[in-house]
Amino acid sequence: MKLEELQNIISKKISDEITVESIDVYDYTAQHENHATFDGNFHLSMTLVSPDFEGMSLIERHQLVYKAVDEYMHVEIHALTMKTLTPEEYKNTQQ
Repeated sequence: MKLEELQNIISKKISDEITVESIDVYDYTAQHENHATFDGNFHLSMTLVSPDFEGMSLIERHQLVYKAVDEYMHVEIHALTMKTLTPEEYKNTQQ
């Protein structure tokens, strides 16, 4: 699967589960290509802003995202790091 296709699928899967104000998915696979255990799957980083995260713990937020993309974990995605923010939290990071 190509990166752009996977990014679109991830965005859609997450948007089907929660209200998404902003989602950015970055590929950092190249940093791992020379590792002995590299399996060819993507290493991704995501910043996700959603009002649905209000009142949720960090673990609950991540569980919600992992649930949405579960079928792609360890098949297309080897690693996924994420920042999950409410709109207010995101606004505060931009100041």
